[in-house]
Formats: sequence, C-alpha cells, structure tokens
Amino acid sequence: MNSLSNFCCLAPIVALLVNSCSQETKTPPPIRPVAAVSTSKSTTTRATTPGSLSLSEACALAVQHNPSLNGFPMDQRAADARILKATRLPNPELGIDAEDFFGSGGTSGTQSAVFNAQITQLFERGGKREARTDAARSERIVLEARYAQRRLEIIQDTSKRYIDAVAARENVAFLQASVDRSRETQKLVNSLADAGRVTVSSTQQAKVAVQELELEISSATKQLDRALQALSAQWGDTSSSFSLKSGLGNPPPALTPKASFQAGLDDHPSLALAHAEANQARSNLRLARANRFGDIGITGGLRQDNSSDEVSGLVGLSIPIPIHDRNEDTVNEMSALAEKAEAEKQAARQILESEFALAWIDLTAAHQIARKIEAELLPSASELFKSAEESFRAGKITSLEYLAAQQQFHSIRGKWLAARHEFQLSAARVQSLTNRSF
Repeated sequence: MNSLSNFCCLAPIVALLVNSCSQETKTPPPIRPVAAVSTSKSTTTRATTPGSLSLSEACALAVQHNPSLNGFPMDQRAADARILKATRLPNPELGIDAEDFFGSGGTSGTQSAVFNAQITQLFERGGKREARTDAARSERIVLEARYAQRRLEIIQDTSKRYIDAVAARENVAFLQASVDRSRETQKLVNSLADAGRVTVSSTQQAKVAVQELELEISSATKQLDRALQALSAQWGDTSSSFSLKSGLGNPPPALTPKASFQAGLDDHPSLALAHAEANQARSNLRLARANRFGDIGITGGLRQDNSSDEVSGLVGLSIPIPIHDRNEDTVNEMSALAEKAEAEKQAARQILESEFALAWIDLTAAHQIARKIEAELLPSASELFKSAEESFRAGKITSLEYLAAQQQFHSIRGKWLAARHEFQLSAARVQSLTNRSF
C-alpha cells in the first residue's frame, strides 16, 4: 500500500505542475521597454516639413513616416517568433488514468484499481524540424524583400512629386518674368501711343497680353501650392510653406552609356523579391516532402495495481500507417507552386528589362529634345525677340508683329521648362530601376 500512497500523492502534484505550466504558457509575457519603444516609433506617421527641403531629405522623411511601412517592424518580430517556434521540439504529453474501480463485485471501491502514469514523446522523422525552420526563415526573407520593393516605390513616388514641385516653382518664376516683361512692353506701347506712333488697339492688345499672363501666374501659383502639399503629404504633413533646395538643372551634354545603367538591374528589389519567393516555394516543397514521414511516439511510465500492491513499468510505441493520406496531394500542390515561382522569377527579369528599355527610350528622347531647345531653338528665339524689340522701337515693325515675337519667345521658354521637367522625370525613372546616377 505504500506504493499506492506514493502514487496517489504524486498524482495531484503532477497535475498541479501540468496546470501551472499550462497557465504559464497561456499568460503573455510582459512587454519589454525595447519592444515598447520600437512600437511607438513604428506608429509615428507624421513629421514636420523643414523650412528648406532637399530631394534626399524628402525621400528619407517619406520612408520613415509613410503609413504603408509602419507595420514592417511588427511583421519582422512576428517572423522571428515563427522561426523560433519552428526550431522547437514537440512537447511531451503526460497521461494519467485509472481502471477497475467503483465497479461491482471484485472491482468495487478502489481495492482492485489499477493506476497508470505515462509520458509520451513524439519524435519527428524526415527532417521536419529543419525543413520547417528553413521555410520560416525563407518567409522572413520574402518579408524583407517586399519591404525593400515598397520602399523603392515610395522613393520613386516622392522623387516624382519633388520634381513636379520644382517644375511648378520654376514655372511660377518663369511666368513672373514673363509678366514683368509684358508690363515693360505695355509701357513701351503706351509711350509710343502717346507719341502717335501706334494705334489705340495696340495698347489694348498689350494690356490683354499682361492680363492673360497674370491669370496664368495665378493658376500656376495654385498648382505650386498643390504640388508642395502633395509632396509633404508623403510624411503626413499638409504644409506648403517651405522651399526646395534643388532645381531642375540642364541636361548633360551626353548621356552615360546604356550598358553601365543596364548592369544595375541585377540589384533591383523586384528581382530580389522574385528570388526570395522562389526560394520560399522550394522550402515549402521540402517541408511537404518531409511531412510524408510519420512521426514516432514513444511512451514510458509506471503501472500501480492495488490488488497486488505491485508497481510495473509501461513502454509503448506508436507508428502512423500511411494508408489513406500519404501527403502526396500537398507535395503536388507545393511542387506546382514552386514551378510557378520559378517561372515568375524568369518573368520578373524580362519585365524589368522591358521596363528599362522603355524608360531609356523616353530618357534619350527627352534628352534630345531638351538639348535641341537649349542649343538651337532657345538662342534663336532670344535673338529674334531682341531684334523685334529693336525694330519696334525704331518703327520698322508693327506692334502686332512685336507682340507675336514676344509670345513666340514666351512659348519657347515654356517648352524649355517642360523639356527639362520631362528629362528629370525620365532620369529619375532610370535611376530608380538601376540604382545608378548620371
């Protein structure tokens, strides 16, 4: 009976331990200060725009405070937790049971009861733990690749908005200069009209030209304000009261060879993401193949027989028999997905090369147009306008001819601004694809 007493005393203690372990597992661990700081930073989606802003500063603010990237630190911690979980061995199981008691006849009461206490440990076969860990790690790599791709998309969008804002600012400055020039023309026409050298209709035409430009500059100012707000909205601000450090600049005399840019395609995040997804698909396939092997359960324990007051050992072995489900369907599914990911990896390269080819065509076309306007059209228009002004003062041409020459000069100056704007957008697109600068 001593053995029975020991067993009965031991059973409640073991049960309490099991219950304590269960409650400890279900209770979430306390949040560490480091994790709290990281969460606080990741939820910050607003920033104040500095008084003077460069392109690199704008991109940094957009990446740091863009809402679509705020969840990455939490996803990263979750992926790390899944990796740690994948490395764990299966937990053992404790089983306690009693038989032949509270019956009738010889099994009445607990005099003939038999108590069994046993622990079962599951042993995984086929390299499941290694395959499961590899799949969890590949999932984290995919997460990082998606973050890099999204980060590049935000930088591209921010760069475009910054260039648009710079072009809008220069457009306002250009129109302001045009208004000033038109007002000078209006004064000149008015003075000539007072001298009787031009008609009254000429003064009206000069006045209308000034009014048209004033209307354009009012619209351009609103567009500039909108472009600045669209830029600052990238980091949660709505301010437009800041200046831009950079300008559009002039296109270089010659472009860097295409081959030097094309070599940078290998570092594009979309290719890294395609490679990571293909590796993840292969890892999932290896895990599916490993799951074809059934796990072995080994059981050991003690048996207490009250009828004879004897204690004996228990040993058990369980092996699954793969008759109905051999995990072949999952293997076939993962195999198909692995083939698909490999095909998408090849397609990602082709898509990227096609996108670069189109971007390079746009860049060279924008460069040729901008250089032609700068080297040929703009000097000719400037000389023509100066000549028309001198001829008009000398009375050799009419006011209509002079105003037409002025309008043509303004139009070509506007084309020059648009050509530089288009070139900078095309250059930014090529740089984002290749991570190469001019």
